[in-house]
Amino acid sequence: MISSFLIAMSGGSGSGKSTLADALIDRLGPGQAVIFHEDGYYWPMRHYGPCETEAQRAQIIAAANYDDPASKDTRHLANDLAALKSGQYIDQPVYDFDRHDRAANETHRIDPAPIIILEGIHALSVPEMIPLIDLSIYVDTPDDLRLARRLRRDVIERGRTVENVLQHYLDTVRAAHYRFTFPSKFEADLVIADEGLPAYGKVCPGEDAIDRMLAPVISRLQSAGVL
Repeated sequence: MISSFLIAMSGGSGSGKSTLADALIDRLGPGQAVIFHEDGYYWPMRHYGPCETEAQRAQIIAAANYDDPASKDTRHLANDLAALKSGQYIDQPVYDFDRHDRAANETHRIDPAPIIILEGIHALSVPEMIPLIDLSIYVDTPDDLRLARRLRRDVIERGRTVENVLQHYLDTVRAAHYRFTFPSKFEADLVIADEGLPAYGKVCPGEDAIDRMLAPVISRLQSAGVL
């Protein structure tokens, strides 16, 4: 099988990269592409030490910086990505955000496809993955819009308090973004400006906005002979 074409799509938390990745999947059509989320590769809690009691688990959660690439098993991540790109299926780990731990007996099978879309805040920040990438994309979104989206997600979908989300953002998220994620903007093949894809609630992005954001990506794929 010919090696798959790997698109790596990064941007800060709440930048809209997942929305753009899903839109690209829809535009390419069935069987043409698969999404590879990096979140499954967060280290299991046991990686940090004993976690049998609630006190131990709480201590690990408080100390871990999940916005640093070191919070992920990047070797496993790069190996799975290389295998998928070479035409092999993979069983991707699944991370349970409610428990802050990797699911012990659950994996997600991903079959190879002509195009792989790697999506995540560290998609362009892991040295082992850089040689595998054929097209790098950074979704550039204002900080206030990203924070609004993150606040809504963590409070409504993950049951956290506003105070907890804001404290976490100020303690680790913001600093890690500017240390690890933001610099990749200046190395990316494409920088795509977010046009306000849903900041709050279930607002759907307009077709015109999606078209404008996808246009440079489709053009690059056509120039590379992938489409």
